[in-house]
Amino acid sequence: MGSVFARAVNDMAEAAFQALYGRWDPLDPAQVADLFSGSSVRWWIVGGRAARVGAVPRGHEDTDVAVCRADLDELRATLSGWHLWEASDGALRPLLPGQPLTEGCDQLWLRRDARHPWRLDIQLDPSDEEWVFRRDPGIRVPWPRAVQAVDGIRYARPEIALLYKGRHDRPKDRADLAAAVLDADARAWLADTLDRLGHHVWAGLARGGAAADQVTDPAQ
Repeated sequence: MGSVFARAVNDMAEAAFQALYGRWDPLDPAQVADLFSGSSVRWWIVGGRAARVGAVPRGHEDTDVAVCRADLDELRATLSGWHLWEASDGALRPLLPGQPLTEGCDQLWLRRDARHPWRLDIQLDPSDEEWVFRRDPGIRVPWPRAVQAVDGIRYARPEIALLYKGRHDRPKDRADLAAAVLDADARAWLADTLDRLGHHVWAGLARGGAAADQVTDPAQ
């Protein structure tokens, strides 16, 4: 989960979170593909699930999906049978039909209604003609280098997914980096880009530093 809201909820105990917001039962990647089948929305799986494509899997508490912000209207039409909520500035707010998105909001949560669990964490991505890194728009690559299809499911390539994780540097993020399947070009690009962003320790791990091999893969 991204944003100020995500940092706040990540600090909560699971029981406290569920009492306040409700529980999570995330769609798996195949279900996400079914959800967007027939839609023109540009979407792709991000986060730990994308970082682990082709690698040993781990447990995931949610499913993160990126969608081009330019496709927001089509997204809302595609998901008209669901409830969308803005997750922004430390609060959850319903995004009602016909209501404009709050300025600065770049994250939505999805569920059927209040009687059902949250199913998807949607991140509104600024990319359009090519993939653009939100935190540094100077970092951009053509779509074929940023997104891949595996068994009909679109994923951010592992090096793209891992780029977002260097800032957090949690145990599960290091485990994802250690497990990721990266060819030489992808590894070099990731390391150089992490250096550009100032994440020098992670850049060293991406280049194959010894510490990456010592990470214990967490259950979550």
